[in-house]
Amino acid sequence: MAIFHETFTFAINLSVPPERAFAAYVDTALRATWSAPNPNTQISIIESDVCTGGSEVTKCGPMGGDLLYQLDISYHLVEQNKLISFTEVLREGRAKLTAALVTFEFRKRTDGTTDLHVADQVTSFVGNGGLEGHSEGYANALKNLAALFEEES
Repeated sequence: MAIFHETFTFAINLSVPPERAFAAYVDTALRATWSAPNPNTQISIIESDVCTGGSEVTKCGPMGGDLLYQLDISYHLVEQNKLISFTEVLREGRAKLTAALVTFEFRKRTDGTTDLHVADQVTSFVGNGGLEGHSEGYANALKNLAALFEEES
């Protein structure tokens, strides 16, 4: 089996303070909306405990279709309004597709808005497509998050 790995970093400015940006992650109904990488993808967060030592189970798939994929998440360090660090394993049935260490860092700017930095260290067990999917998924989700706050302004 060929293993592929990469580290992706993302940085965006959000037009809200870190408290609001952090809350948009913790609010599972809201996150299920903005984290979908495209309008044809459905996200369902089955259970979530966003705290140090907490865990989460999320399912996803095509809109209106079977939720074929499952994300099993373990939260390693959560600091209110500052940091969320977790590992996630993406599965299709019993097959592991990717495993990743992901960190969201919320930094308050002098104007009160948030610089959000995301580091995604991913290993793909299914080729470069797994890496591309991770990168594209997080990039699009973060664009959706920024757009959500722009709509509120």
